[in-house]
Amino acid sequence: MQAVSAVHFWRLEEQVSSSKASTGCSTALDTELFAIRLGVVKATFFDIKHIILITDSLSMAKRAVDASVHSGQVHSLAVVHALRDFFTSHSDHFINFWNCPSKA
Repeated sequence: MQAVSAVHFWRLEEQVSSSKASTGCSTALDTELFAIRLGVVKATFFDIKHIILITDSLSMAKRAVDASVHSGQVHSLAVVHALRDFFTSHSDHFINFWNCPSKA
């Protein structure tokens, strides 16, 4: 079974974009990490100051910004690189990670 990662982008209560990508045969955790990567990297291309990332896995959000050696390091390096450029481009840029259980 193949997994699909999806992200949706909203601005002022209006959906402005969405992306979906097949993650192939992978674990649920790798799929979640790829979805976070997809969302963060694409969000940094918009002209915005504030990113809110809503996930049901804060442990994967933490891993996404951890560039140390781990199984999903390639995703983490992409996220860290995108956020580095996002934060250095302007001093008032920030990101929030919100936990929303998938049962909610």
